[in-house]
Amino acid sequence: MKQKDIFLQSEGDAWFSRNQRDVVTKKLPDDDVLLLEILDFLPNNVEKIKVLEIGCGDGTRLSWIKDNLNADCYGIEPSAQAVKQACAKGINVRQGTADMLPFENQSFDIVIFGFCLYLCDREDLFRIAGEAARVVRSPGWLVIMDFYSPTPRERSYHHCTGVQCYKMDYRTLFTWHPDYECMTHKIRHHAELGYTDDPDEWIAVSVLRKYTR
Repeated sequence: MKQKDIFLQSEGDAWFSRNQRDVVTKKLPDDDVLLLEILDFLPNNVEKIKVLEIGCGDGTRLSWIKDNLNADCYGIEPSAQAVKQACAKGINVRQGTADMLPFENQSFDIVIFGFCLYLCDREDLFRIAGEAARVVRSPGWLVIMDFYSPTPRERSYHHCTGVQCYKMDYRTLFTWHPDYECMTHKIRHHAELGYTDDPDEWIAVSVLRKYTR
């Protein structure tokens, strides 16, 4: 069975239940390094924007963006429980996975990968990148937060038998293409906001600009 099917059927809900307490105790935007990066590149008094978060959980981040950044927000999330809570917040979230986005071409000003690529099936990576590239506008932004390694690494996912975790430099799914430029790439501890020299603890927040020349 593919990992995406495991998450759609059961592990997405299990992940959501395990992590919900941490989500609700965060103070936004200060405790969210991804949000801080978005605030850094968006100008003041920005015109209405359209945002998609892939792996959006219960829509907490999207809800903040909607209320504070003059944005129409959409999400994709494998957990049915999380989707239900996100929709209760007034966010348009659908159950699904990153390899099949039910949106029109060039629909979004910002596409966010919210810490989900490390669990995606490796055979789906080209399709995932292609779907994100299809729905993001040009000019537009891609923001990726995920586990980071300069060379690909794999380990067992200890919460569910048969699932693997994958660490790599996820920017490279896009930066090979001349339309994408990495504007910022910050490596830090995955559970704390500071830096660590331990590569097992690294996550990266990367901001990519899409601009068709």
